[in-house]
Amino acid sequence: MATLAPLADVSSFLFPIEQIVIPPDRQREKAEPDQGLIDSIREQGLIQPIVIKKDGTLVAGERRLRAHLHLNLAHIRATVFEDLPPLQAFLVELIENIQRKQLSWQEETAAVYTYHNMRLDQFPAWTARGTAGDLGFTDNWVSRQLAVGAELADPNVRDCPTFQGAFNYLTAKADRARIAAHSRGIEIAGAAHSLKIPPIIPINATKEEKTQALLAHMNLKENVVETLEDLDDALTNISAGKIAAAALEQQRKTEIVNDIILHDDFLAWAEEYAGPKFDVLHVDFPYGKGYSGARTRKTKEHIAPIYRDDPDIYFALVEGLLQLQDNFTFPAAHCIFWFDMMYYDWTVKQFEAAGWKAAQPYPLIWTKGYSGIASDVRRRPRHCYETALLFSRGDRKIARLEKDHFECALDPEKLHLNQKPLEMLKHFLGLVVDEHSAVLDPTCGSGTALAAAGQLGAARILGVELDESNASVARFLLQRYHPGATNAPAPEDVHPAEELPPIQDSSAPR
Repeated sequence: MATLAPLADVSSFLFPIEQIVIPPDRQREKAEPDQGLIDSIREQGLIQPIVIKKDGTLVAGERRLRAHLHLNLAHIRATVFEDLPPLQAFLVELIENIQRKQLSWQEETAAVYTYHNMRLDQFPAWTARGTAGDLGFTDNWVSRQLAVGAELADPNVRDCPTFQGAFNYLTAKADRARIAAHSRGIEIAGAAHSLKIPPIIPINATKEEKTQALLAHMNLKENVVETLEDLDDALTNISAGKIAAAALEQQRKTEIVNDIILHDDFLAWAEEYAGPKFDVLHVDFPYGKGYSGARTRKTKEHIAPIYRDDPDIYFALVEGLLQLQDNFTFPAAHCIFWFDMMYYDWTVKQFEAAGWKAAQPYPLIWTKGYSGIASDVRRRPRHCYETALLFSRGDRKIARLEKDHFECALDPEKLHLNQKPLEMLKHFLGLVVDEHSAVLDPTCGSGTALAAAGQLGAARILGVELDESNASVARFLLQRYHPGATNAPAPEDVHPAEELPPIQDSSAPR
């Protein structure tokens, strides 16, 4: 393996500071000295010389140089390397910065990635092991740096507070891509671990059958401390995830979805559906609060709501969703399910019996300021929040880490009685939607959740809506918030201010 030539070291001497040139392409974005370094140089002088080329170009030691400038010193002790080539100068600066912990993790990773590619330009067969040898670090450390360095342009990676957080984000992203590919029948060679997607447990299974099925598919490595072998697996899986993402993108080009918003009865549609499946469900059924007729939607007289909001409807929709789920849901999926807390226990038991598990026992909470229902102003507080449960099956990983509550007022230009704000929906859907996600909203109402999913980059979205006037609103809002939707009408074709006036207030619970 090719190695760098030994450095031609020349003894250090005092060099005029005014003749030193700081190159613009330094590895560190910020190199200001702290007060401790300034005080140390003032009291004890410079212990470790800076490194320069013979023409005065700085190679290493910018903080020490700036400390001298701060102290108004005219000279600095420097070591000069004669005819230092660019690659060697970069290596000297990188090793010193790493050893002195002078780089942020982003700067360190970018520098390692840049150095590795400089070596690749010299030797096309260069490997991470060669870079590890030059830097004096382990192969795994360098491999992890290179894996993250290749993705630093992604703000989700770059903005992570720690390197480990960025690496974890990439491994989870790769897992989601591989699971999405597996769900769609795309097998990716080279992944370190085969995907184990739990079977769908029949809704009428006995308790013993459910327990045995879950135990048989438990992931016993979830709480195991990461070993060197696990690191190798993670790097392999990141590579496999990139291959899976490319395969998913290619498959998306072959998927043809003619309608984004369907005017149909969800249960009737689900029973007959045989098209592409979905891995994110956004479900906002009527809450079963007993509201019906004119109280479910305030619009002009010619628009008559055709659905009810009573417990029987809620129970029927939930049971139908779970009984027919395999017609439209991938084996690995997430579901954000809005509900009323009075049905918490019943709802969780229904989903668990159908093979789902709650991501946490606590609901997602949307607080909406002072807007809400005051059912008894003399005895009860105003109810000003709504709740949703996050369910998963098949161990699909979340897309990003977000808090489980969000405060956001109602949209003042609301065109649908139960229209939830786009900002809030993007927050919660952001937990589970990425560029590989296919999102279904079985009772889409205003369509705002689909618009939010589209803005988050979902690969495919589809909504089903029973009320034809609501479906028109959904198409209009989808075109407004997500113009890429294929079947949404152009804004000039719909006039919501005339046809569907904004709703100022409502007695409905949602």
